[in-house]
Amino acid sequence: MTGRTPVRLPDRLPDRLPDVEAVARLITAASDELVLPRFRHLAAGDVERKQTAYDPDDVVTAVDTDVERRLTADLNALTPGVPVLGEEAAHANAGALDLLRGDGPVWVIDPIDGTRNFAAGDDGFGIMVAFVLGGLTRAAWVVLPARGQLFMGEEGSGVCLNGAPWRMPASPDPGRPRGTIHSRYMAPALQGPLEARATGRFQPVHKAGCAAIEYTTIVTGGADFALYFRLLPWDHAAPAFLLSEAGGVVAHAAGGRYTPRSANQLTVVAASPAIADTVRGWLDDLPYFG
Repeated sequence: MTGRTPVRLPDRLPDRLPDVEAVARLITAASDELVLPRFRHLAAGDVERKQTAYDPDDVVTAVDTDVERRLTADLNALTPGVPVLGEEAAHANAGALDLLRGDGPVWVIDPIDGTRNFAAGDDGFGIMVAFVLGGLTRAAWVVLPARGQLFMGEEGSGVCLNGAPWRMPASPDPGRPRGTIHSRYMAPALQGPLEARATGRFQPVHKAGCAAIEYTTIVTGGADFALYFRLLPWDHAAPAFLLSEAGGVVAHAAGGRYTPRSANQLTVVAASPAIADTVRGWLDDLPYFG
């Protein structure tokens, strides 16, 4: 069972953004020391069912908890006084989400995004960290341990892939884009009409079951769009920022850009404004956006 214990909001702002290289080193060390040695080597007791109301198939591994504990301690040491919102901590205490309501700095961690993939020995998983200030992501890191990729960026500075500046490949003709529609968590009043509208208008690509993979696949040119409804901050805060910094678009179908405070709603993730407009064109007059 999860509770709701009030969490003290930070009362000060940092003088500057954290050192992105230093954070990258912390995440890479956690990946090298805690994740990769146990990838495809988990013991039977390392994987447990996770009691999640919206996802009866959810699981958590000992590696999730170890990575979150390690990164929480490391980030606390790097930026004293800045609280950490981790997925597993929020699962245990729903009140932790209140940290995002204030304008102070907050770290948001997904210790293993794509836990089911990781537990199954599939390389489609990642570690994601976002630095949120004033309700907006200002810097982000996504590490794909089994694929040897590190994406990182800070506000206004673009995105680096494995230490080198990365430019998003030119977008193709947006007429029939490649992408995925994640309708599992949508209300039936939205799900059915949306799927009917989209049928035949796009080229489906593999659903990775992992935002770290799906967003970075768009960043590197392997897909053009995704449609999401469930917007848990640890799933989207980091990769949405990186995609936007790389020139993509993450915006709600009903209007407004995504932020870590966004409530669940139909949201377009696209490699370019033109592709975002194409996808939005399928959504006009849908009966239910919320």
